[in-house]
Parts: sequence; C-alpha cells; structure tokens
Amino acid sequence: MAFELATWYDTWNETGLENLVQAKVSLNYATRYNLAFGIFEVYHPGIRPWENKGYTLTLNGEYASAVIAQIRKQAPGVLIYAGTDPGGTGLSDTVADNRQNNNRSTANIVAYLQGQGLNGIAIDAEETGMSDVPELVTQLGPSFKKAGLGIAVSAPWPDRGPTSLYGPNAVTVFNQNVDAIELQDYSGSGLPADVKAWTEIKPAGIKPAILMGGVCSEASDVQTPLATVAAWTTFALQKQLRGMFSWRLDNDWGPPGGKEDVDPTFQGAKTLYDTVLSFPKIPSAGVRN
Repeated sequence: MAFELATWYDTWNETGLENLVQAKVSLNYATRYNLAFGIFEVYHPGIRPWENKGYTLTLNGEYASAVIAQIRKQAPGVLIYAGTDPGGTGLSDTVADNRQNNNRSTANIVAYLQGQGLNGIAIDAEETGMSDVPELVTQLGPSFKKAGLGIAVSAPWPDRGPTSLYGPNAVTVFNQNVDAIELQDYSGSGLPADVKAWTEIKPAGIKPAILMGGVCSEASDVQTPLATVAAWTTFALQKQLRGMFSWRLDNDWGPPGGKEDVDPTFQGAKTLYDTVLSFPKIPSAGVRN
C-alpha cells in the first residue's frame, strides 16, 4: 500500500482560493485533500422542495466549488474528500434517518459526492455526534465501498484512544468500514506515542494500516516543529502506518500574526513529503514527483 499524505484545505477563505488560482500552492505535497467543512442537512429534491427526503452532505463554503475545480485542474491525480463540520451539524439526525428509513440518507450522500466529483468523506466530529460516528460509518461502509468512495475519520485528542472518543463499538466498526483514521493535531504536541492508544492499550485494537499520524502546520503559535514532523513521519513509515496528515495546506507555515492564508511557505507539507521521498524502503511512497 502506498504511503498517503493528506491535508485539509479551507473553502471559505478567498485568499486561499486566489493562491490556488495564481498557482502559488504546492499541490504536489499531498495525495489527498480534505475540504473544510461540510454539513449534514435535510435533503429537499428539486422537483418537490417541500418534501423531506432524508439528509445529505453539502460543502457549504463559499469557495468550495472553485477550490475543487482548481485542485482537479492542477493536480488531477489526487483524492478529494468532503470534510464534515467539527460541531457535528446534522450528524446524529442523519444516523437516525438512516436507521428509520432504510439507509436513504447514505444514498443521498453517495449521490452528492459522485455529483461533485469527490472521492470520499472525512468525518471530523469534535462536539455533538461523536458517539454516533461508529453507527454512521457502519451505515456508509457497504454503499461507499460499492461506489468506490473512501471513509476517513479525523480523531481529535488522539491520546484518548478510540473507545474513549467514540464508544465500545468503535474498534470493530472502524476496522471493518474505515479506510483511514487521522490522528488530528491542532496543538503541535501530537506524538508517535498516541498510536499505542489505538493499537495496543486495551480495549484498543485498531489496525495500524488504517492509522495516520498527525501534525499541525497552521499559521499559528502551535506548529509542530519541523524536526518532530520528520521524526513522526519516519516512525509512521517504519511502523507501516497508512500515512501522515497535516492541518492545513492553505496557510501552512505562514508568517506568525499575519492574515490567514497570506504567504504560506508550505514547510510542514514539504517536510512530510521530503521525509517520505527519502525513506529508503519506500522510495516513491505514493507521492508524486
């Protein structure tokens, strides 16, 4: 399996879009992009807009369509996932609708992703809905697999492990239905030690092949030091994890205190990329030259 490099890209910031349009963004540093952030909302068919036909996922950021178009134009081989709202908007309602109506919301979500030319979903629940994530991925799993779509779960506070975050069914359900679990890091302090909470410490038992290490590269005062980024990535390669994840490319290592998305230098993503490229056992590692 190729080593995956994933990062988020915002869909509300005009500067981030303009940087794409002007070809200032190094899109070759990642093999997958999660677009921030979509919401689960009531699906109203165009013919009968007054009817409730379950829920669907919508990327509601003002610049979402334009960002997708630019990424597809400049890096046609990468995967693009629709990210979900960290607040969990509509997630529990979607799960309940699926449960009560023969999984109809899953069908809506699949149709939406296919219609947008997207490759999967990145579930980032950090507030309401976390306990419903295992049931959601169980509902999505078979239909997504049939449609060739991927499922990623972005796990906040990764040192707590799967059961603490998502409940007693998380390990079995994630191993069966999830392609990638991203050990999120918004703090700059995520460490390889977090992996043990998912793979070794009982009742954990997540397959290492679906785990991704995580680093913070946002223009802020919590960036993961680049030496740590390189060491984390080397550890992930040695332990044969799925890959590495970073937050986020559109303002990756921009100047501290500057306006969001202005003059990012992409040092975080570049360090991930260069570390993978130089790793002797996986010379290409799924990344593109």
